[in-house]
Amino acid sequence: MGEIVFHVLLIGAIGYFFKESLFIDTARASDPIGPAGFPQGILILAILLALFSLFQTIRKRKKSTGEQHRPPELSKEFVGLLVSIAAFVLAVDIIGFLIACFLLLLVLLLLLGEKKVGKVVGLSAVISISFTLLFGNLLSVPLPRGVEALKTLSYYIY
Repeated sequence: MGEIVFHVLLIGAIGYFFKESLFIDTARASDPIGPAGFPQGILILAILLALFSLFQTIRKRKKSTGEQHRPPELSKEFVGLLVSIAAFVLAVDIIGFLIACFLLLLVLLLLLGEKKVGKVVGLSAVISISFTLLFGNLLSVPLPRGVEALKTLSYYIY
């Protein structure tokens, strides 16, 4: 039942955003679609996909009406994932994006069952450096640099 309520709320929120997109000023638009065309197209696509998902959920619920649904238990992987992401969000401004990303990937790979420590460290290092270079240098996204010495060190990398 929760999935159906979620879908209905999601469709309502998307409908509200579509209604608000109708008020986008198109007086000085030089193209035929106008500045409201792209957001409205994305919102229409989102409503169609949400409706499709809602109908699938209703169909699945009708097929399994006799079965008793039980929510999955909180596993250590799930709780670890939530705690590690929360720690990442809290620590990224203090220790910087590069180190926080490395530590997050390290913890996630270990939580998800990777046994080889060398592989975990290598993958964490390569992925965090790649993300930092991609977003910090290539796409010019301002990433958190950390405090004091970490901030100075980050200027050499990105």
